[in-house]
Amino acid sequence: MRSAIWQPPTLRQDNAEDGDRRATWLELFYDLVFVATISQLSHYLSEHLSWAGVLGFGLFFVPIWWCWVGATFYATRFDADGVFDRLFAFVEMVIVAAMAVHVHHGLGGGDVGFALCYAAFRGLLVLQYQIAGYYNPTTKGLVSRYSLGFGLSVLLWLGSVFVPTPWRYLLWMAGLLIDLGTPLTAGRLVVQVPPSFTHVPERVGLFTIIVLGEAVVGVVRGLGNLDWTLAAEMTAVLGLAIAFCLWWLYFDSVDGSPLRSMR
Repeated sequence: MRSAIWQPPTLRQDNAEDGDRRATWLELFYDLVFVATISQLSHYLSEHLSWAGVLGFGLFFVPIWWCWVGATFYATRFDADGVFDRLFAFVEMVIVAAMAVHVHHGLGGGDVGFALCYAAFRGLLVLQYQIAGYYNPTTKGLVSRYSLGFGLSVLLWLGSVFVPTPWRYLLWMAGLLIDLGTPLTAGRLVVQVPPSFTHVPERVGLFTIIVLGEAVVGVVRGLGNLDWTLAAEMTAVLGLAIAFCLWWLYFDSVDGSPLRSMR
C-alpha cells in the first residue's frame, strides 16, 4: 500500500474503535538494527572480560537500549506512516548502525562518535515529539516535559564531546539519569497519554525473541569452532538452557497489566 508523502501523527489509544495496536513490518525491520548493535556490543564484552569491560558495556548498552525504548514509546502513542515518517525511521536506523561501529572501537576509541550518535538520535526523537504535540494539542503537556528533559540530556551528551575522560563519562551518566528520570517525573501527564497496553508488550516480546535468537546463533557458531568434546557439549547445552530460561521467565508472565494500571 502506497503511503502519503506527509501524514500528521495522530494520537493512538486502545479502544474498541481502533482495535488492538500491533507491531508493524517497519517496526520489526527497525528492531533488527538494534539487535545487530547489541550483538556487536556482546562481542566487545567477550573481548574485554574485566570490570573495566563490564563498565564499558554498561555505558554503551544503556544508551542503546534507551534509544529503542524512546522510539517504541513514541510509536505506541502516535500513529503515522507517511514517507517522511519512514525516512525518520531510516535515519534513526543509520544512526544506530553508526553506534555499532563506534562500539566496536570501545571506550577511548569510539566514545566521541558514539556520543554524537546518541545525541543525534535523541534529538530526532525530541523533534518527532514536537511535531506530534503540534498536531495533537491534548498531548502538549507531556510533549513539553519530554522535550525539556530529553533536550537537556542531548546538550549534556553534545557537551561531553569537548570534555576529556573520565569527565566525559560523568556527563554521559548525568545525561542518562535525566533521560531515565524524565518519564518518572511526568506523573499525570503520562496517565493522560498512556502507552498502548497491547503494542508495548508485543514490541518488547518480539525484540526479546530476536535477541534470544542471536544468542542461539552465537552458541551454535561457537560450538562449530570447538572440538566436539563433552565440555563443549555441556557448554552448548548450558548456553541454550540460559536462553530457554530467559524466554520462560519473560513470556510466561508478559502482559500489559502494568500499563493497564495507568488507565
